[in-house]
Formats: sequence, structure tokens, C-alpha cells
Amino acid sequence: MLGDLTCLEATDECIKQLQGKAIETSVTLRAIDQRIEAITQKVEEAKKNNQATVKLGVFEPLVQSFLKVEDVPTTAGQPPRKRGFLDKLLGVLSVSGINDVLSLIGVPLFRNATGGDAAAQSRSIAIGDLQVKLAEIENKRGDLAAKIREQVIISVLDFDVVRRDFQISQEIAKRSVTKMKLIEVGYRFGESDTESYLNQLNALDAKKAETFRTWARMRSQMARIKLLVLGAGEE
Repeated sequence: MLGDLTCLEATDECIKQLQGKAIETSVTLRAIDQRIEAITQKVEEAKKNNQATVKLGVFEPLVQSFLKVEDVPTTAGQPPRKRGFLDKLLGVLSVSGINDVLSLIGVPLFRNATGGDAAAQSRSIAIGDLQVKLAEIENKRGDLAAKIREQVIISVLDFDVVRRDFQISQEIAKRSVTKMKLIEVGYRFGESDTESYLNQLNALDAKKAETFRTWARMRSQMARIKLLVLGAGEE
């Protein structure tokens, strides 16, 4: 009767097993986990991209300046001399070269230390929004998992009550059958009238019917638990 259920008893160990299985097989929780994973990846990628952009942005003015070819004035009557990348690179170690480098990267470094430029801050805000959304989804997942655990506990306790009712009803029906056999023997020997005998038969049938009803309720409750624990009974 248990099928794929590992157990079905109102004990802490069994309930924990059923709760774990219900959470593991929950289609809704799996979908939420996939969404959490996707958002987490986006957040990590956005962080890496933003950090790389900020770092590269610090040196962007310097690179642009070094790659720009400039005209350097010469003596009268001579055409301007071209000053390119290699010339600027060789002049970095001079005092004027160091001053030029600092003038180009100083402002970006200051912006980086104070949170970056407007674009970097905008990206940081977007990342923060994703993190807030992620936290909300994780909270909802926790609430749903708690609800599933609660449903499992209630369902198992309800099943335990119905099972006890069935066991009691079954035992009463067994005793009634034994009693009826004695009554039937007495009736054959004329110890009771037909009306009394038929009344006893009707009472036995009523007990059997009650036993069948409690058995049906037990099977129905077990089916609900299987649907819940095996992942097909989510509301």
C-alpha cells in the first residue's frame, strides 16, 4: 500500500523523511530553485562586469591620450614633429611624464574611490535591485517549503487517526462476526426468533459497512499523502 513512500507513521523520523521527500519532489520548489540560480548567475556576472568596467575606466583617459598622435612645435621654419605612442611611453619616467599620467588617471581614481561615475553607480543600483529580488524569491521559497512541511504533518496525523479508526472498526467487526456465528447456531436450534436473528444480521452488516467506510477513508488519505510527498499534489 505504501508504494514509493518510505514510511507512513506519526513519528518524528518518518515525518522528517516524508517532508524531505515532498520538498525534493516539489515541482514548484524546483522551478523557484532554477529561478534563484539564474538570478544568482546574473548578479555574479554583473558584479564582475561592473568591476572590470570600473577598473578599465580608470585607465581609459590615459590610453586615449597615449594613442593620440600630437603635433609638437619645432624651431621656426620647421614642420611640427609628430609625437606618438612610443614617444609618450618613453617619456613616462620623466617628471613631466609622471605628472601627465597622474593628471589623466587622478579624476577617475577619485571617482572610483567614491563609488564610480554615474554609469557605474547606475549599474550598482541595478545589481542591488537584482539582489533584492533574489532575497524576495528566497523568502517565498522558504515560506512555501514551510507550508509543504506543515501539510505533510497534518496529512500524516490525519491518516494516523483514520488508520486507528479503521483498526478499531475492523476489530469490532471481527468480534461481531464471531458473535453472529454463535447466534446463528442458536437460531438453528430455536433459541431465538427470526426477527431477532434478522436484526442481528442487519447490525453485523452495519458494522461491516462502517469498517469499509473507514478503510476507504484511510486509502483516500494515503492517496493524498502520496500526491503531496511525491510531488503531484501541490495546490
